[in-house]
Amino acid sequence: MATTTPHRTLFVAALAAATLATAAPAHATPAHAASYGWPVKPFHRQHPVRGYFGDPRIAGRDEAHGTFHFGIDVVAPNGTPVYSPRGGIAGINRLHPDVVFVSQGGGNRLEFWHVVPAVRPGARVLAYRTVVGYVEKPWRHVHFSETAGGVYVNPLRPGALQPYRDPTKPVVLGIYFERDGHTAGARAAGAIDIVAEAWDTTPLPIAPPWNDKPVTPARVEWRLEGLRSFVSSSWHTAANFEVALPALPFTSVYARWTRQNHPWKRGGTGRYRFYLARALDTRELANGRYRIAVRVTDTSGNATVASRTLTVANRV
Repeated sequence: MATTTPHRTLFVAALAAATLATAAPAHATPAHAASYGWPVKPFHRQHPVRGYFGDPRIAGRDEAHGTFHFGIDVVAPNGTPVYSPRGGIAGINRLHPDVVFVSQGGGNRLEFWHVVPAVRPGARVLAYRTVVGYVEKPWRHVHFSETAGGVYVNPLRPGALQPYRDPTKPVVLGIYFERDGHTAGARAAGAIDIVAEAWDTTPLPIAPPWNDKPVTPARVEWRLEGLRSFVSSSWHTAANFEVALPALPFTSVYARWTRQNHPWKRGGTGRYRFYLARALDTRELANGRYRIAVRVTDTSGNATVASRTLTVANRV
């Protein structure tokens, strides 16, 4: 009968504690109507999307004021008519007069941001027939959001916005061992943060100045693998935007030095850094070499796996 060594038992507990703050909650698929088309013509042809659900949105350069992008940005020229792909009752956001929503009741509605409204509150909207607004200058896109039961959900999840096909794979730029955003090196002792820099790519090209900008992957996972002995075979979720937004603070998901896309600013290509584990205490591990594996996946199931070796050298 196999036995569990003390350091391995302690590490399992430490791993659970370190990942608790970054693990995204599991979300059941929300109850919603059948799949729907795009909010701009042609309705049943895929359009470029330059902003994804869960992308970082940061005020200034301080990620402490960051928020999750709660919809997708569908590219369209200024003045483009915007339609609702579901029928319902129209409304105007009181705080944002350039936001039209179409409610189906029960907390289910579609939202259209950055538009000049073309409907009045209370008006009946017919799917694909009623113009709800026109893309407002200078945005050159309509921010399209969906709520199910009052919760924002990802329009690009399977079974929602169609057609949508994505043959591309996400990218893992690097895996880093840090303390308070500063490198700790791959030879570690004591508590460290493990951070992955990763992004997804858009399946359709985006016109300048938004071309070649990263978007967030739908899911980021990681695990610790022992090079000589078993440590952990299960994947731990660091970020999950597949269906809904994480019920966690922004700074528990996106790591320090994360940057939003800003094509008109220096360094505006964006930088997406995810906490895999925070304050992971390597003193609970036996000295030796381990491998950190990271898996990033998009809403179409395309995945990329990368890894980096970590050498634990406590009291050495």
